[in-house]
Amino acid sequence: MTISKKRRSFINHYLKSFNATQAAKDAGYSEKTAYSIGHEILNIPEIADEIKRRFNEVVMSADEALKLLSDQARGTLDDCMDIGDNGKVTLNFAKAKEKGKLHLIKSIMPTANGLKVELYSSQRALELIAKAQGVFVERIEHSGEINSMTPEEWREERKKRMDKVNDIMD
Repeated sequence: MTISKKRRSFINHYLKSFNATQAAKDAGYSEKTAYSIGHEILNIPEIADEIKRRFNEVVMSADEALKLLSDQARGTLDDCMDIGDNGKVTLNFAKAKEKGKLHLIKSIMPTANGLKVELYSSQRALELIAKAQGVFVERIEHSGEINSMTPEEWREERKKRMDKVNDIMD
């Protein structure tokens, strides 16, 4: 099935907003029926497949995200530094680009003493990798006793507390 120009427009708008009703309106469908038309179009297999295909073109996979985090965890300024014979350190962004390491730089800020280069936190990257691999599991411990009340006991307790509040307010 060939996707019509109007439906392609719907897909484009949907991928911007992820709102089927708004995408239908923006693609030129009737305002009155945009809700049902948007829902209907999303359920056409060819449309759903095209949306999924286009979405997957731009979305980072879990493997790609873990690779980037691994690069950040291992990143050092060595990838963009040159040390001269006199011990003077200079930044060499061409070297970092050549090594494919520019994505490790979080920010570059001019200062009175030159450029300040900040890399992404390797510790934070390691933490995220460990969480993704299930190494760090957050646990919450609760202590104290658990009191079970019947609905009648709960109502009685609530009434006592409300009476105390009312006494204070009077």
